[in-house]
Amino acid sequence: MDQTESQDHASLASRFLSETFPELQNRDFLDHLSDVNHQLLRKILSITPLIIWAVDREGIVTLSEGGGLTKLGYEPGEWVGKSIFKEFADDAELIDLFNRTLSGEKNHLVRTVGAQTLDVEYTPLYNDEQQVDGFLSVAVDISEKVASEEELRRSEERFSTIFQVNPIAMCITEIDTGIFIEVNENFLTALQCTREEILGKSAFDIGFWPTKETRREMIEKVKNEGTAKELYFDFIIPNGTRLCTMLSAVQIYFRGETFLLSCVKDVTRERAALDELEKLNEHLEARVASRTAELQQAHASLNEEYTKRNRLYRALQQTEAKWRSLVTNAPDTILTVDIDGTILYLNHPIAGQKMEKVIGSSIYHYMNPSDIEKAKTILQEVFQTGKPHEMETEGVSRSGHKYVYSCRVGAMVSGGITVAAMVIATDITHQKLAEQELVRRRAELAHLSRLSTMGELAAELSHELNQPLAAINNYTNGCIRRIRLGTTSLDNLIEPLEEMSRQAQRASETIKRLRRHVQKSEVEHKKLDINLVIENSIALLEHEIQRNFVSLHLELSPEPLHTIGDAIQLEQVLVNLLLNAIEAMSEFPPEQRKLVIESDRDAHENLVICVTDSGIGLKKGEEKSIFETFYTTKQKGLGVGLSISQTIIEAHGGKLYPRRNKQGTSFFITLPLVHGDNNGGG
Repeated sequence: MDQTESQDHASLASRFLSETFPELQNRDFLDHLSDVNHQLLRKILSITPLIIWAVDREGIVTLSEGGGLTKLGYEPGEWVGKSIFKEFADDAELIDLFNRTLSGEKNHLVRTVGAQTLDVEYTPLYNDEQQVDGFLSVAVDISEKVASEEELRRSEERFSTIFQVNPIAMCITEIDTGIFIEVNENFLTALQCTREEILGKSAFDIGFWPTKETRREMIEKVKNEGTAKELYFDFIIPNGTRLCTMLSAVQIYFRGETFLLSCVKDVTRERAALDELEKLNEHLEARVASRTAELQQAHASLNEEYTKRNRLYRALQQTEAKWRSLVTNAPDTILTVDIDGTILYLNHPIAGQKMEKVIGSSIYHYMNPSDIEKAKTILQEVFQTGKPHEMETEGVSRSGHKYVYSCRVGAMVSGGITVAAMVIATDITHQKLAEQELVRRRAELAHLSRLSTMGELAAELSHELNQPLAAINNYTNGCIRRIRLGTTSLDNLIEPLEEMSRQAQRASETIKRLRRHVQKSEVEHKKLDINLVIENSIALLEHEIQRNFVSLHLELSPEPLHTIGDAIQLEQVLVNLLLNAIEAMSEFPPEQRKLVIESDRDAHENLVICVTDSGIGLKKGEEKSIFETFYTTKQKGLGVGLSISQTIIEAHGGKLYPRRNKQGTSFFITLPLVHGDNNGGG
């Protein structure tokens, strides 16, 4: 309660008494209050919650009435005859106030006595000569109002804390005008703007709603049903980006007024992913239907995966439709813990146990043992710095199923002190499984691309194998003729036999390279020498380079350049770039066909591979479109080579990009450079 409001309570009571009983201001009246004619006043005062004292100029209590005395353990009239200067001698502040009042100064004081909070007004009393003859004290018990206001302050503080640390983008607006009253940090992040740019403006000022009619329908739904759930619409944020969102809203009582609380979820990526998946399926049906039975099976698998994701998405919508309030029925597990990890609050049961059993236990009891030390460190930092942290943890349920949680830990601050930590745990098990499945699908698509490439090179590869086989046949026939004619010795047969062995080894190495390149295996990330990967890629295309009369120049780094990756997939990227370069130069005379392969490190400590041709080059504006799925300039091409290559390089933490030259094109590959004995992960 503020000072002005407290003074209003005591002044109102004092003014009421003065106007109803004006004789209370008379000193002589107070001295004869025991007269029978004034018993009515005593009776009225005894049933009121007020405490009324009258004190003479020497500080002696002459009147002590009011029903409020009984709450303090006193009877009416019990204080009459006592000296206030003696009874309150230990309270210097109160003695000073008495003296100032007896000097003619009107005073006001909010005082706590025991479990009560009293609002007291001290009014000087004057005699006929207008000299101060004492004072009148009127006290009002305001304990209940103080307690209720303190409880309201704490409730709003708890709500504000939950509102700010919640991972969902949230805002509070005026129901009729849509003007923003408060937003949390995730809302500002989603709209990519500052608090100053939002607060005080309406939702229509920033494009938050597509039309006023749309918002009016939502408000009507909230007013009639109490809430509006899962409304989908597009809007443009201040920086011009279009977002697809899902919104739920409910009325709340905040800061003494009724407002609209809205929760906004950005589903742009989910929608884009579904659209992209549909587009991919359409192209696969149109262009790859006539390929092999294996491709048809892969297409069927993609359709099945699409159906599963739609089913999971619908199940997620149904699950989210069940939430009833911000915290109690939130889909995430929300806990508050103290600095030791003891659970103080839980929004719903975990691990199949009852709420009363979980609350009061240690949060570390429900975590993977390997994550406990990290969790303790994060909890200590949250209490010390107040900064939020995130971590992932996994465990096994009673039924044996593994689960993964993404946990956000934030501080709950009261009075500038961190009193607890809030943990919001989101189950990301399906997301992790989906990421693993995506990696597997990419590997399958890359394998199909390698098979397609080898199919295109089938004639050249058969010719490359035919040369050593024909040489072996000629040497064999020559040796047989010499033996039959008896015109040679065993020593003379050694040289042709050694040559036969070399040709057989050459054929064997060719077959090994082909089998290694087209084999289907799990993606294996290990430490690689990128120069060796380049040499193996060239070996696969050696006959193709010779057949097309291409002049190959290697400018490789003299020192080894190591990275972590899958050798087969990186060779696939290089083979695709080299084939594209050879085809780009096919229309030029043989003497102008020059292919340069370079490897080095850049200023950012990345390794760089550059493949440069002297072909027809790229048209202006094709730098980005060549990486789109099914975009091709070849008559027989699928248009997935560069798209798959870009996906492979990005999965290795690198970049693939072109550069238009005066003649020809350069393609650059950047990959993280590994130093020392770091062997990476398999």
